[in-house]
Parts: sequence; structure tokens; C-alpha cells
Amino acid sequence: MTWQLFQIIGSVAAIGSGTGIAVAGGWAALVIAVAVGALLMTPSVTAATSGTGSED
Repeated sequence: MTWQLFQIIGSVAAIGSGTGIAVAGGWAALVIAVAVGALLMTPSVTAATSGTGSED
């Protein structure tokens, strides 16, 4: 999750730079970082990483 936060900060900086390709890349990185961050909060991932999931 820490990496996603760093990506969000970097992408916001790229969007704020105001140059064409950096803005497009910043938006792409922002969308991906937010999507992965949201997926990291799903119940199956949190159960697998918290140690409370069932052992098979």
C-alpha cells in the first residue's frame, strides 16, 4: 500500500507539471495506483495478509 501512496503523490506532481506527455502519464499512473489500492482492500486480500484466513 505504501508504494501506491508514493505513486499517487508522484502522479499528482506529474499532472501538476503541465507538460503534455507527463500529464497523460500522470493520469495513467494515478488511475492504476488508485485501482490497485482499492483492490488491496478487498476482503480476500486482507484475510490472506492478516493471517485470519482459513488454512487449506
